[in-house]
Amino acid sequence: MSKIPSPAKSSIDPTHSVRFRLSSALAVLFAVVLLVSGIGLGMLRNAEGWLETVHRETLTEVSNALGLSRDVADLATSAPFLITVQIPALLAADVQSTLKTIARIEKTAGAESELSLPLARMRSAILDIERASVPKSALEAELKRMDRDLIRLQNRFNRRADIITASLNERLYWARLQQLTAEALGAARAQELIAVGEFNRRYLSFLKRLPEPETISNEKSLNELVSVIGGKRINLFELRHQILTAQLDSENALFRIRRASDQLATHAATMISDAEQRLTLARAETSRNLTIAQRSVFALALISLVIAIGSGMYVWRYVAANLRHVADAMRRLAAGDLRTDLPYKLGHKDEIGQLFDAFSVFRANARKLERHANLINKQNALFARVFQNINDGVAIISADGQIEAENAQVRELLRLPKTTDLKKETPHALIERSAFSHKASEVSLAGVEEYADQSGHVLEIRQSQLPDGGSVWLFSETTERRRIDERLEEIRRVESLGKLTGEVAHDFGNILSTVSGNLHLIETTDKKRIPEHLSRITAAVDLGVTLTERLLAFARKQQLEPEVTDIGELLEGMQDLLSIALPSDVVINMSCDEEGLCALIDPGQMESTILNLCINAGQAINGEGTVSVTVGREDTHTICLSISDDGCGMSPEILRRASEPFFTNRSDGTGTGLGLSMVHGFIHQSGGSMQIESEPDMGTKVVLTLPAYSGEDDKTRIDRMSGSVLVVDDNEVAAHYVAKILRAVGMEPQVATNMADGQTILAEEPEIDLLITDLYLDQDNLGWDLIRSYLEEKSDRHAILMSSQLPDHKDLNVDMSARCEMISKPMKEYDLLAIIKRQT
Repeated sequence: MSKIPSPAKSSIDPTHSVRFRLSSALAVLFAVVLLVSGIGLGMLRNAEGWLETVHRETLTEVSNALGLSRDVADLATSAPFLITVQIPALLAADVQSTLKTIARIEKTAGAESELSLPLARMRSAILDIERASVPKSALEAELKRMDRDLIRLQNRFNRRADIITASLNERLYWARLQQLTAEALGAARAQELIAVGEFNRRYLSFLKRLPEPETISNEKSLNELVSVIGGKRINLFELRHQILTAQLDSENALFRIRRASDQLATHAATMISDAEQRLTLARAETSRNLTIAQRSVFALALISLVIAIGSGMYVWRYVAANLRHVADAMRRLAAGDLRTDLPYKLGHKDEIGQLFDAFSVFRANARKLERHANLINKQNALFARVFQNINDGVAIISADGQIEAENAQVRELLRLPKTTDLKKETPHALIERSAFSHKASEVSLAGVEEYADQSGHVLEIRQSQLPDGGSVWLFSETTERRRIDERLEEIRRVESLGKLTGEVAHDFGNILSTVSGNLHLIETTDKKRIPEHLSRITAAVDLGVTLTERLLAFARKQQLEPEVTDIGELLEGMQDLLSIALPSDVVINMSCDEEGLCALIDPGQMESTILNLCINAGQAINGEGTVSVTVGREDTHTICLSISDDGCGMSPEILRRASEPFFTNRSDGTGTGLGLSMVHGFIHQSGGSMQIESEPDMGTKVVLTLPAYSGEDDKTRIDRMSGSVLVVDDNEVAAHYVAKILRAVGMEPQVATNMADGQTILAEEPEIDLLITDLYLDQDNLGWDLIRSYLEEKSDRHAILMSSQLPDHKDLNVDMSARCEMISKPMKEYDLLAIIKRQT
């Protein structure tokens, strides 16, 4: 960009410039202001001198009067409270403080004889209060002690007088002691001297009439009562008399204090009134001086107004008018009129003249900017062609998340119709209106997400941040690339299954040998031993089922048997098993934070999962160690099960491959590498997740999270059923096994061992109520074809597909999918009948 030229410098005559003229006017105004300030300052100095005189003569007197009033107020408020102070040390401190206030008042009053007598009377009264209050506190403490002892004795006499088993004389004696005690308590609490004397007389009278004690207990109690009333130094009645006398002295002294305070307050008010009169005279004199100063300032203000009006006329007629011409020309220039010009050329060499020259320079720069804008428009056109013709979808997102701009490919890739609606929306709302959904199970790179629709098309969406807070979204079609990745994954899985064949072939060989051998023994041995051989065959079959389930768990497609399971109870039931499975040097700690932690899971697989993880933890510990199993609630919807140990731990490389199939870190070669992989498969199928935390020499922690179950377990009871069923399976033994189950509950099954026989039976007997077929039939036929032809004839028909490895999706339309269920082989009788019950 070219450098903007600056206007040529022109010499300005200092005596003709706008600055000189305005400065001259301001200088005159400044001189007038100085004059006004001088007059005002002189008047203020005169007022200051007068005020200083007033201060010397009046303010000192006012200050003394106010100080005297303040001290009198302090005396009037603090002196009466001396009578309420009970602690001698605090009383002495308050008395000294009050005496100091009196001394300060005497110092302020000086030789004024009017205050001498009231202050002397107040000092005398305060000292009287001190002399009366100090012994009074000690006497009242002694009286309180006697009062407590009398109450204690009265309660004792009252209890003993109420004893029914005592003799009448003894009870009467206790009552008389109680009456004596009451008279003593009345004297201790009397508020008048006459009342104290009356209680003393009555006490001596009762004491004189008291008979001899009946028992030793009566005598001891009487002596104790006399001792309490007699006191340590002075008896109760004299003590109360002295306290009331001291109280009367204090009240008399308080009356004298209040009377003296009133006299002091009256004198302080008189002093303040005299000072106010002197201040009124001083204010009147100051007001006269200020009136003279105001008239002088008003005259000079008129002179300043004339100068200001002259300066304003100059600014309006010369400066403002020319500025208006320049502003109008600039407005036309801003509107795009690059040929505009000023109405005339100004010959003055002042600031206005320089502004006229600057306009010419600005117009030249505006013409250059127009040429640059044309170049930018061409670049924008090029960007627009690229934006609209790129194969990928591009959307510009503002800082508030709204789509600012998008090309046609965005809606084309999302399979959305083109629209002319200019209403802004967010990219997330645009995606939600499409058939694409986020592939949440896939691991995405930062800023990259994948979306897929039901037809298998995959979109990759990338986000790039812009400096202003917005972003750029790039939509790319990655369907073909994903298909290639899935094909490679399938090839890898086939390779893994090839490795797995060698691992499990030996186990299945042993199972088949067990079944074959025991079948042979059943034919040749005594009938009494047949149950024993059948038991061995059943155990071998169960072992084969378990191995199949473990392989399905590895493939992430195991058909689980979920039920509502209390994980805390399941863990408690496994305690003995885990104790046996772990080495003797390893201690297992199990804890459950709360009861009722239920999840919808397969309890058998859950037990296998916990056992597998605990065995792994025990094998990671060399020598003594601890395995901790904890179950709790992570939040209201999630249950957390953690298994941790203090073993050798894992390095980052081993931790990364820990759940990888066939990977094992055992040095003896005994591991198959399927344990954690099958645990991960089971937890994933149950809707949960698995996380492993480990560091070398710091132990390992495996955390399993499962969705909490909040409903109720509702298992359907299987009753007798009826209806005709067609069972199609190329394995004749399996087909007749299913037929036997159905016949046992009252149904009428028919068996077909190939596709053709099944089609024939369905054609000849259209009243078949239920079709049960294997997935893989003879001659590469699929059970889906048979189910499809059976269900499409009537809308009330149902079907069941069975297979040892069920597909991920039903190869049926929506209506048929709702009427068809799948079950995994080998199946359990209850599961099959439960499905039939739901369908009927």
